Amino acid sequence: MSPTSQSVSAPPLRETTLRVHVLGQIAVTSAGGATRPAVDLPRRARQVLAVLAARHGRPQSKEALADAVWAGDPPGNLVAALEHYVSVIRRRLQPDATPADWFIVTRSGGYLFDTGRVDLDLAQFRNRVRMLDALSADCPDRLAVQQEILALGRELPFPEDPYADWAETVRDEVQAAVVAARLELSTAALPADGARALRLAQEAIELNPFLEQAYRTAMTAAMATGRTDEALRLFERCRRTLDEELGVAPSPELVRMQQQIVDARQPEPSAVLVTGATAVETFVGRATALRVLLDREPPRVVHIVGPDGAGKSAFLTELGRHLDGRIGIGRAGPSQAVHRLAWLRAGLAQLGAAPEVLAIVDRAAPDQPLTRAELQTVGATLTAAVPVFVAVDDAAALDAASVAELAWLGENCPSLRIVLTYCYPSEISGRPVAGLGTAVVLRLGPLTPQELAPLGDRSLADLTGGVPALVAVARGPREIALAVAMQIARKRTSWMPPTAWDVLRFCAVLDELRAADLVALTGHPVPDVLTCVDHLIHAGLLGESSGGRVGHRSTLIRDAVAEQVSLASRLHLRQSLAAAA
Repeated sequence: MSPTSQSVSAPPLRETTLRVHVLGQIAVTSAGGATRPAVDLPRRARQVLAVLAARHGRPQSKEALADAVWAGDPPGNLVAALEHYVSVIRRRLQPDATPADWFIVTRSGGYLFDTGRVDLDLAQFRNRVRMLDALSADCPDRLAVQQEILALGRELPFPEDPYADWAETVRDEVQAAVVAARLELSTAALPADGARALRLAQEAIELNPFLEQAYRTAMTAAMATGRTDEALRLFERCRRTLDEELGVAPSPELVRMQQQIVDARQPEPSAVLVTGATAVETFVGRATALRVLLDREPPRVVHIVGPDGAGKSAFLTELGRHLDGRIGIGRAGPSQAVHRLAWLRAGLAQLGAAPEVLAIVDRAAPDQPLTRAELQTVGATLTAAVPVFVAVDDAAALDAASVAELAWLGENCPSLRIVLTYCYPSEISGRPVAGLGTAVVLRLGPLTPQELAPLGDRSLADLTGGVPALVAVARGPREIALAVAMQIARKRTSWMPPTAWDVLRFCAVLDELRAADLVALTGHPVPDVLTCVDHLIHAGLLGESSGGRVGHRSTLIRDAVAEQVSLASRLHLRQSLAAAA
């Protein structure tokens, strides 16, 4: 029968006098397990033993052996030196043996490591690899042989000689066989044992971090066990390793695999539903906005806008979950007063920038942009085969120098995507950040009842008006919910005329009102009142009924505002409204 069709098993270890172990630290044991003093051999004697073991079965001339042991700089009396060290090995390891038993055999003016007289683990290892080469890819015996290869190759050989050419060659040989064994066993473990498959593939990556096949196998195993985030982290590690160490990008096949994982990863529900003291985090809504940024070719610059409490920061956090390892998120705003580029440093750190890159950012002057050379160094961190994101929360506060640096990076790093968040497009009018352009603006409006449905509470839409920040506290202690509601109302009206707050107060006390009612109650001209109503509707605080009446979208905000109105004022407002009617 051919070796591809018959069962093949490795020959058992023979019961010889000695066993020599070079996979790991050199050790010599007798058949009964007693240790021989190999570690006590002189350093050069151990090297002679190691070189002969690495080249077992092949006679080595004294010149070739000396060249390996002394790295091309042998002593003048190399023949005498080698004969001395071989004699030491024989006396120490085989003190009672005769020349017929010596495993280091004198042959043709040189020496031979004879595996017919001693068991050598490296020879056993190589024997298994040769057996594997004789088996077809579908032969069931392959896995048993691969398992034996793993058992023998637990450690790489000759760690005492990390820089010797002769040792490195054998280490590469053993490592390649062990990596291949782990990958084949990993593939075979799916789908019965996904955890083992992932562990084996990850071990292969640790041995050879430049082998794409290992990442592909590990990503497949991660997906089979439902660990989507781990699969994306593996891809990012591969991308970064290949880029930083070899200056190359992952293959198109691996990039397609990563994109398929991203495409299959559906945005999950947004907000935090709090019940008692327990917070259950679930992201709901914003699916359309997420898809824009998770597309194969997302826009170069995207503005995320929405009033306070719209969930802009939470949106960036969710985006980071989908783009694990490919997005750095920083916050401008007040932090710039302490460190102008704090936002960039935070983003680069999340993207795994090297310490020297972070040091450049740390040294940035308060009002002077980075130099071209410094920007080129920073830009190298943002170069990849797939889009890499820098997101700036509260971006309206970016100063002119920061915008100039961000613009340079955007123009000179083809894979870079820039995401900016702030409250309203009008907020950046006349500010430096407007210079980045507003080609794509995604508005985070109130969450709809349909988007809130996964949270299982039909009253949330009325309670919160779809404001994500209120969804997070709606079912918590009422005093906290009302405090958050008041804060949102104050923040969202801070840029509006004072009349806007009057409109909110009147609608909180008197419920839905017509524009004419508001004009009568405020005493302001119709255009001014209507402008305030438009602002409040745009801010998601008021909603309109079909009859043209306006009222609070959120009962929490309505109640929070109403609590600030005294009983006397309420009675007066009701009387004034009745008189106007």
